[in-house]
Amino acid sequence: MDRLEGIALFNKVVEVGSFSEAGRQSNLSPSSVSRSVVELEDWVGATLLHRTTRRLRLTEVGRVFHERSKGILLDLEEARVTAGQLENVPAGLLRVSMPASLEQHLVVAASLFQERWPEVSFSLVSSDRPVDLVAEGFDMVVRSGTLDDSSLRARKIVEVKRTLCASPHYLKAAPALNHPRDVENHDCLILGRARSHRNWLFSSGKDEFEVRATGRFMANSGNMLVSAARRGRGLVLSPDWIVGPYLANGELTEALPGFAPSPAASTLYAIHPFQRFVPPHVRMFIDFLIAHFSADYDWGTLP
Repeated sequence: MDRLEGIALFNKVVEVGSFSEAGRQSNLSPSSVSRSVVELEDWVGATLLHRTTRRLRLTEVGRVFHERSKGILLDLEEARVTAGQLENVPAGLLRVSMPASLEQHLVVAASLFQERWPEVSFSLVSSDRPVDLVAEGFDMVVRSGTLDDSSLRARKIVEVKRTLCASPHYLKAAPALNHPRDVENHDCLILGRARSHRNWLFSSGKDEFEVRATGRFMANSGNMLVSAARRGRGLVLSPDWIVGPYLANGELTEALPGFAPSPAASTLYAIHPFQRFVPPHVRMFIDFLIAHFSADYDWGTLP
């Protein structure tokens, strides 16, 4: 293995935290990865990694070497693309993680992008759990909510209206629902176990109302909650990328139309790990998503 490949492999080990995962992503055995790092340490003349049975830890020399060599590798990759220009044509494999509730919309978007740029291949993974982009080898994820990891970069795709709704059958048989306070007398369909998901906020003009959502049905997937709502299990507070089609066909009805959920919209973000240089196929796909899911996109029609 040449020196540059060895440096790149060392950086991969540091990023993913193990020889085995670095080997999996590089199509090498863990022993080959370990041998490459040893050869690099011999060349540097210092130990770069402390190895234990449970974890890897950078030495001080390793930390400095990682910081400097990572920047050099980024410069080399940018120089390669700049020199080749690639005619600004995206190409290569694009690994994307997305929530299950967005599957249909994003599969259509990826298909349309691929029709225009056939040199791009997609590997799409549907998951509602948090993912580690670097460790799991994703180029980007699409998620709603805020970004906590400062090492990642996020671009807003679109804001999508949130709606409190239920089936007409449920609303006909349930207690009166004229004010946010009445929500506490209803079965609410709750996303996950987090306490924040049980406090629902509504606003009307300058007034804001916080209510405690309680119910007998909880799930970690927005799709499951909406399926339960369609069967008359209770109220669901959900973005229109899930409930839009069922509001349009009458399976669900908006509840409390005079009071808007707060916040009134959920924001979708494209999140990627690239700091200084974003590969063309990643950058252009994000640009495409922003244009595709523009303000006039019809979330009420299944793709």
